[in-house]
Amino acid sequence: MLPLELKDPAAFGNEFLRLTLLQGFQSLTKRDLELLIFVLLERDGAIERSESNFTVAGKLRVTPAKVRALRRDGYARWRALVPEDRDDALQRIVATVLTEANLRAGAKHASERSRKEGFLAVRIEHPDDAQQFEQAILDVGALPVYERNREVVAVRFDTLLAIAERWGYLQQDPAAVVAELKRFVPTAEEVTDLLKKDVSKLRWQDVRNALNSLGARAVASTAEGGLRGLLKIVFPFIPG
Repeated sequence: MLPLELKDPAAFGNEFLRLTLLQGFQSLTKRDLELLIFVLLERDGAIERSESNFTVAGKLRVTPAKVRALRRDGYARWRALVPEDRDDALQRIVATVLTEANLRAGAKHASERSRKEGFLAVRIEHPDDAQQFEQAILDVGALPVYERNREVVAVRFDTLLAIAERWGYLQQDPAAVVAELKRFVPTAEEVTDLLKKDVSKLRWQDVRNALNSLGARAVASTAEGGLRGLLKIVFPFIPG
């Protein structure tokens, strides 16, 4: 059994007591109490949102399927206890799921066909985070595509780029982006074509097309180094 220790026991206890007495003692059902305790554990940090369902299951001595249900139903019932601005939430989710290790794990569940078609396999174990990421995909006019594992969603690089543009993660400065491309993929045909032009007169559409072309090629070829560099340009806050 993995250790489970509260970071702020007093705050946890006070909030639990407040909510259990809010509408009268025993007013909450057994399921409500289970979900409340779980959400308070994640809010406290005793359980990290980024931890895998398997790891959390080991801490709670339940199955990973049980953890998935607790995470899904817990935030549906007690979301008000964990207020988070949607923009902040999406940035946190993207920074977690687009790491090199997580993409490598997701790739194990991706079909060769979807990869060749430019789909990046993104594994998101936390159901609440998955719903928010899927909504971001819908918000830019794309559709989530699920792989064989339902915790893995396939998303095209151009969809990720559209998300970065919509939420302001990628500044639409052609000269700055071309400079970053020159640093990460200096020999790519798309970059050399851009460098042949007067950078001061480049349109953002030209740079976007180059990014999308490079991204699709990197995904299809499973070139981790090139893909990592491109994702870092599009989402500068990704760690590593």
